[in-house]
Amino acid sequence: MNRTPLYPALRGALHARDVTTLRRLYQQHGAAAFAGALSTCSSRVSADALSLLPLQGRIRVLPHLPASARAQVGPLCRSVHTAHAARAPSGGDGP
Repeated sequence: MNRTPLYPALRGALHARDVTTLRRLYQQHGAAAFAGALSTCSSRVSADALSLLPLQGRIRVLPHLPASARAQVGPLCRSVHTAHAARAPSGGDGP
């Protein structure tokens, strides 16, 4: 059971579909704490919460999730990794 105040606030924001509060919780508590609260949620709830964060927020939260949780939010993880790879420099034009 998660006893931090972030967990019930996160669940409440998701239940109310309050994107502003969800994003504020992420900004106030940081990626690691947000991931910690998500790790106690079901994969559906975790995916829902991550989908409501801006892309940069998802990119920052995902590495803090346990590997099993990252695997459970598969499609969302793949879209974030794809977007992150698309921004990476290509390394030049080559010979």
